[in-house]
Amino acid sequence: MVVGDPLPEETYERFRALILQRSGLHFPEKRRPDLERGLREAWARTGCSCLETYFRLLEEAPTSGPLWEQLIAQVTVGETYFFRDRGQFEALRQYVLPEIIARRRSFLRQIRIWSAGCSSGEEPYSIAILLCELLPDLDDWNITILATDINQEALAKARAGRYREWSFREKGWESLRERYFTRRGGEWEIAERVRRMVTWNYLNLVEDAYPSLANNTVAFDLILCRNVTIYFTPELVRQVIDRLYEALVEEGWLIVGASELSPMTYARFQARTFPGAVLYQKGRSVSRYDFPGLSKGEQAAAPMPAAVPVRGLSPVRSAGPRPDFPDGEVPPVVPKAEEKTPPADPCAEALAALEQGRTGEALEHLQRLLERAPGCARAYLLVARIRANAGLWEEARRWCEKAIELDPLLTEAYFLLSLIHSQEGRTDEALTAMKRVVYLERDAGLAHYCLANLYQERGDTIRARKSLENAARLLEKLPPETVVPWSDGMTAGRLLLAVRRQLGKDNWR
Repeated sequence: MVVGDPLPEETYERFRALILQRSGLHFPEKRRPDLERGLREAWARTGCSCLETYFRLLEEAPTSGPLWEQLIAQVTVGETYFFRDRGQFEALRQYVLPEIIARRRSFLRQIRIWSAGCSSGEEPYSIAILLCELLPDLDDWNITILATDINQEALAKARAGRYREWSFREKGWESLRERYFTRRGGEWEIAERVRRMVTWNYLNLVEDAYPSLANNTVAFDLILCRNVTIYFTPELVRQVIDRLYEALVEEGWLIVGASELSPMTYARFQARTFPGAVLYQKGRSVSRYDFPGLSKGEQAAAPMPAAVPVRGLSPVRSAGPRPDFPDGEVPPVVPKAEEKTPPADPCAEALAALEQGRTGEALEHLQRLLERAPGCARAYLLVARIRANAGLWEEARRWCEKAIELDPLLTEAYFLLSLIHSQEGRTDEALTAMKRVVYLERDAGLAHYCLANLYQERGDTIRARKSLENAARLLEKLPPETVVPWSDGMTAGRLLLAVRRQLGKDNWR
């Protein structure tokens, strides 16, 4: 069989089932021409002599690898343009974003937005432009706009930030193009200050772990997931929407495509009707499992429970610079008292509840545990994790610091503390905490990767590259399907691909 031949029924069904299993993309019969066309184009690019060989390669290749990226780029239609769906963007401009700004202005001055399925970038850039318009004091705010997609070719175009006239076909926003774009030949280039507001990442809504602090998919004020779930089965749609619900803060907003509105699918949300648009809002819930003395939502800072004395500990000094830290700035580490045979995990019930999304139940278990064992550092760490996932950074930091006070060698606590500091915009503190992680656990590939990103944020490209090389070396030793500790489910193979991309060594052929 050659590339131009029609696909036999059995062959077509095998490919369709494999694509559904690996990417979550569902092609009903009416979209068979799109799938066949995309398959032929992707097959032709590989140089494989037959479809059977191509199928076997796909079976063996990681979903986030180049082979699958090429196929997904061909079978998905990235139809998007700036300010697409006027009714939704007017609702954002006039109601939703001003409401978020007013709520955040008196407290954190932080806004977190996720464009899930961002395609070639017009949607997240449109949001960034609206924020520039609505925030005259933009420089005083901590703005996160995360843009993710399964299509690496589309992400590359988005990062470039150059668009043709067809991307501006929504009428009524022409004045914004004049203010935020520069004409370059036959294209329009987005302003650098807008480009810097958006962070681009690969993410598979079906396969990857979220919400997760490890990949920055928690505590959003607004999530846009428009015309993405049209590719999913009804069961997958429900799973994705449930996870997006958990990724929102209380009173956070979800925007989906106009053709995706379904009362049953979005039953956990409150539907809000605006002129020309229906948006969904997560309601405020008051958990009866909140700990005594801790604040609700984002109100006054919470006092920590009384300190538990830990006897027999004395500080020690670092033995000097280590090769991991050329600057020698390794914070001192305090040893833990000698332990006997470790007991069964007292946090097991809380962890099981968390893994199933039952946060309130997890807090109930932790509350009872701390009443019985107020010196349990891991319980404090889990509460910190729950608070961080809700975007309560200051509260999360207090619980995390308490866990470290109780167990100065609890490596995961330093890892979480670093992520919390990073969300608070404290890059230096985040860097110090992540260095402690690497000091305590030299083989933690994820920590080296996070360390590289922190060095990069500080402009230290030499140390950033060294940390990436350390991460790659460690991850290459692991089987690709090994789940990386503290990553909420990310595999070593997936993280290694991300590391290699940043190093520019992803040479598949």
